[in-house]
Amino acid sequence: MAVNLLMMPTLHVGQGTHLGGLSVFPIWTDAPIVSGLATGRAARVQVAEREGSPVVGELVLKNEGAKPALLVAGELFEGGWQHRALNHDILLVAGQQLVASVSCVEHGRWHGATAQVRRSRRASMMVRSAQTIANGDDRQDQVWERVSRYDTAFGASPTESYVDHLNRRADPFVGGDGELHGDAAGAGEAQEAQEAQAAEAPEAAELAARIKNIRALPGQQGVLVGLGGQPAFLEVFASPTGLRRHLPGLLEAAAIDAALLVSEPTPGRRARRFVGLLADAPIGDELGVDAGAGHAMASRSTYHEIRGLGWKDQLLHATVFNRRHPMMEVA
Repeated sequence: MAVNLLMMPTLHVGQGTHLGGLSVFPIWTDAPIVSGLATGRAARVQVAEREGSPVVGELVLKNEGAKPALLVAGELFEGGWQHRALNHDILLVAGQQLVASVSCVEHGRWHGATAQVRRSRRASMMVRSAQTIANGDDRQDQVWERVSRYDTAFGASPTESYVDHLNRRADPFVGGDGELHGDAAGAGEAQEAQEAQAAEAPEAAELAARIKNIRALPGQQGVLVGLGGQPAFLEVFASPTGLRRHLPGLLEAAAIDAALLVSEPTPGRRARRFVGLLADAPIGDELGVDAGAGHAMASRSTYHEIRGLGWKDQLLHATVFNRRHPMMEVA
């Protein structure tokens, strides 16, 4: 089998926007734009549980659209028997079906419907670092441990749900399933959860409103996110459209981690230095990963943990984590 080897494109870092401990830097690249792909909500991908006997770490994906569909690592699939997050990038051509590797982000529920909902929302860096670095059964245990940290910081979720914590930041009294907590838990537990949510609501609501004002600039194909004063991760897409589809969910997820760290902006010099160390970084095949019509790619250096997806000698999407950021720690 031929081994694929791609290079990270040249990246140009723009001026950052700072919202407390969350910093957002636009990224431009010199890579050719790849058009004709559907991603985010525009991708007509059906997501369902395994027929007959659902499996925690697997979901069935089918591209029901006419265009190739790009799904990115950390994308949330909500509903079903429990909320899940995609473990790695996948490309599905029209009509293609795949059993995808996922991680559960809702430890306390194992019942419900067979279908999942895609809303272009993402798992946070703290969750995705466990998905990226850990393997096998340890990966799922690490993801659950990470989700439990949000329970500790923000108040317990009735079903130990990461999605619930995302939803709280939009509405302080709505749970992860869209229902009031009193419908899902005992009265005492519901009251405790609501009080915790109300305490963080004003600050979270203000940050959520400011995040919505961040828009991709003309030609922008990537974004670097700083958390707690340090570069945390960057994502690069093969087109400006790809970035626009995923930027809101990506920033929503980053905000939940920013709330756990010191409220310190990331200086532009640190962002540029982090990107500069990526110059000419090679990315090779990640063996044993089924990425559908694409090929999963990975690379590691002293400072970077890279995961991506290649297709027809082009890099469709890449995520670069800062291996030295505290959020990358896996117990």
